[in-house]
Amino acid sequence: MAIREPIVSEPEKRSVTPAPHAGRRSLVWLFVLLAAVVIAAIVFGFRPRLAREKALLAASQAAGETRPAVNVTAARRSPARSQLELPGDLQALVESSIFARVDGYLSKRLVDIGDHVRNGQPLAEIETPELDQQLSQARATLAQSEAALEQDRAALVQSRANLKLSQITLERWKRLSDSGVFSKQDGDEKQAAFEVSQAQVEAAQANINAAQKAVDANRANVRRLEELKSFARITAPFDGLITYRVIDVGTLINAGNGGVNHEIFRVAQIGTIRVFVNVPQTFAGFVRAGQTAELRVQELPGQVFSATVKGTTNSVDTTARTMLTVLMTPNPRGVLLPGMYAQVKFSFPGNASALLIPGDSLMLGREGPRIAVVGPDHIVHMRLVHIAHDFGAELEVDSGVSAGDLIVVNPNDSVRENVQVDIRATK
Repeated sequence: MAIREPIVSEPEKRSVTPAPHAGRRSLVWLFVLLAAVVIAAIVFGFRPRLAREKALLAASQAAGETRPAVNVTAARRSPARSQLELPGDLQALVESSIFARVDGYLSKRLVDIGDHVRNGQPLAEIETPELDQQLSQARATLAQSEAALEQDRAALVQSRANLKLSQITLERWKRLSDSGVFSKQDGDEKQAAFEVSQAQVEAAQANINAAQKAVDANRANVRRLEELKSFARITAPFDGLITYRVIDVGTLINAGNGGVNHEIFRVAQIGTIRVFVNVPQTFAGFVRAGQTAELRVQELPGQVFSATVKGTTNSVDTTARTMLTVLMTPNPRGVLLPGMYAQVKFSFPGNASALLIPGDSLMLGREGPRIAVVGPDHIVHMRLVHIAHDFGAELEVDSGVSAGDLIVVNPNDSVRENVQVDIRATK
């Protein structure tokens, strides 16, 4: 069966075919829309950036127009006298360690830590059995040598008697020999016997001299041991205070200042106290012997002690740049103790013609030390100064600044010549 196609009229066919001009218009509108979106995105993206740049430019202009604020203080005249307070260490005028001179055992201890002792007062006794035996042997040797000396003296007396007899015999035989009674040979024999007797006398005298030397040596040895034995009784070398004691009765004592348990006592003389102070190099030239200072100890509130400079090392330590100074202060009541920490206040003459400025106002450069001075018009001017003394927190200058000038404290990079600033006074 054949399929028949529908019959379409000619006007209907024309309405179904799309128009080419309508498609082109739609494409154009699409591109226009896309371009508008891109332009809008570009505009909205650049607006915040332009706003930020404008704000930064305004801030920069405002900063350029704002004057930097600085802290200032006025330069003032140096006082007639300056005070310097330094730490000091207290030490006893004399402090000696007492050692044993003999070996033995501590048999008696007569004092303890904190006791006040007098010069020559017994402190302890040492038992010395070995030394006692040596002393007994030395005394026996001395007695033996003295007995030998007496024997030699007796031998000398005998030798002199023999010499006298030989001389008388020689004279008789010489007369008889000259008269021919005896031969010359007999006379020569008597002459020889006489000379032998003379030699015996001289030998006996030499033996006595030697025996006397031996007696002297043995006697000196006895005295040495007796002197050494006297050290078994330990006494105080001066008036003072026992500050150290570690041994007790029965302890083995070694002689000398070495070995175990060598130090028996330590005695300090605290009637006068020495004060050691390290004076900085800046003030070293001001310290003189005889100068007075005030001494205070925190543990003794309200008490001020007068100390006098005894002397200095007259040299500055290359490591600490300080000069060791020794002061003396009387301590009759014993309230100042060795080892205490104290504050020592010195008073030095000042330089009334110089000025004091803050130490943190100084600027160092190739031109030399400078400071920034603010004038009445709030304009900064840089001044070269000469430092007479560096006191740390303050500087003493003698040129480049006048009394009352406003000095910039802690100047920063914004402080330059001819810069106008706002000032803030410091306390």
